[in-house]
Amino acid sequence: MVPRIVLIALLLAGCGAKDDDRGATLRADVVGQQASETGAPRRVIAAATQVGLTGFDGAGQVVPGLASSWRIADNGLSVIFRLRTRTWPDGKPVTASDVVASFRRAAQPGSRNPLRELLIGFENGAAVLSGARPASALGVGAPVDNVVEVRLAGAMPHLLALLAEPEFAVTRPGIRPPPLGPFRVGDSATVPIMLTRNPAWTPSPKVTLAAIALNPVEDPGIAVARFARDRTDIVLGHGLAGFGDARLLAASNALHVEPAWAVYGYLANTARGPLADARVRRALSMAIDRDDLGSRLFGVALPPVLGLVPPLPSERVPMLPDWAIATPAARLDLARQLLAAAGFSAATPLTVTISLPVAREHAMVATEIAADWERIGVTTRTITRPDALQAQVIARGDYELALVERSGVDSPMAFVLPFTCAAKLAGYCNPAADALVNSAATTSDPVAQAATLSLAEAAMIADAPFIPLFAPVRWTLVAHRVTGWTSNAAGHHPLALLGIEGGAGPKP
Repeated sequence: MVPRIVLIALLLAGCGAKDDDRGATLRADVVGQQASETGAPRRVIAAATQVGLTGFDGAGQVVPGLASSWRIADNGLSVIFRLRTRTWPDGKPVTASDVVASFRRAAQPGSRNPLRELLIGFENGAAVLSGARPASALGVGAPVDNVVEVRLAGAMPHLLALLAEPEFAVTRPGIRPPPLGPFRVGDSATVPIMLTRNPAWTPSPKVTLAAIALNPVEDPGIAVARFARDRTDIVLGHGLAGFGDARLLAASNALHVEPAWAVYGYLANTARGPLADARVRRALSMAIDRDDLGSRLFGVALPPVLGLVPPLPSERVPMLPDWAIATPAARLDLARQLLAAAGFSAATPLTVTISLPVAREHAMVATEIAADWERIGVTTRTITRPDALQAQVIARGDYELALVERSGVDSPMAFVLPFTCAAKLAGYCNPAADALVNSAATTSDPVAQAATLSLAEAAMIADAPFIPLFAPVRWTLVAHRVTGWTSNAAGHHPLALLGIEGGAGPKP
């Protein structure tokens, strides 16, 4: 097996003439698994080929999608969307009933929509998500063919942005739903996946690209090397993996780094083993020195996170654990006391194992954390796994600690819901916290809702089912000939809205 760094070097040093046959095709490498139904490549394809009630422009702002306009009624608990005239590829009109059916499929039990749980904010959302009521009870209706009403259970200030996410595009059922967006998929079994212009696309903004050649790449180092050799126009990073390679191998003016609405940390198995004891989990979390961790490892500030929710525009004051006000020395002393109370000492030392995806950035962070834990007498082992196997391990609960990078919309709810009992994270369940989450979802006063959700987060933080580290960055490599790229905090960069300088670029 060729070592990874050698493989990257070979790619950089490879020979061969560059194809000079020019055409308006954007070559995009997306870090992630092609086979993953919920991964980055599939989201990029959905964003280019499908449309929701709302959408995002190139600056990450919410704009009309299938809905030409909307108005808010009933003190914010009803949002009424008026649909623009659109047709499916078979010529049939897109109706409000199509929109309702799409939401019901996303909400029903068994749906694999990764944002499904956020529908808890819809009327009857909690009951539908739990299976207590049918999907037809979800608060989405079609009073007439061109009007959709979304009825909410409580305040949902992030609704319009949520509906613009690719996961809530309006689709017909099926493995390959017909496209309503500016592009359509060719043969998705080949690489690169070719997206060509949808001849039925008419809405603004104008799309200038003739095609997008989408190349899913599991190893981010290979994607960076391809960019350095001018084999791709853009690389969309996925989390922290590959960021170190991007900084080392790519020109500085090509690297775009944005803060992400995300949190990086270790899920703890609360069902069995030493981490079933909350004292052990709390000791591990408080022993970590998060300050300047990003600067030391990657030359960029990574905001420390001590709770479940990362820094968000809508979340001004973070919820902190009770030990956050203690000095570093006091934290270490308290951590040692907690471990001793849990039965661990120099005579009976604790060893923990972290399951990591394969990326040197993850290994670098784990090494720093292991050094912190060594100060309280804890030994750390790491196991690296391909992304697909890491996901399976987490789904089965077959880990002690497992790295996750959880991203979401600008709502604390998105980061609290994964720790409710319904999420079934390796045995963790706090019914009292769940009751607070459900209460927050049905609270119409945004201030009261935020306060209730903070109480829920505080109860979960006390249990420490997750050891947060920091808010990771989002990185992208963009060639100078690509036009229309605008950095934005939301991290939305629809490829369909980009262009090639002069209207052309090298073919894939």
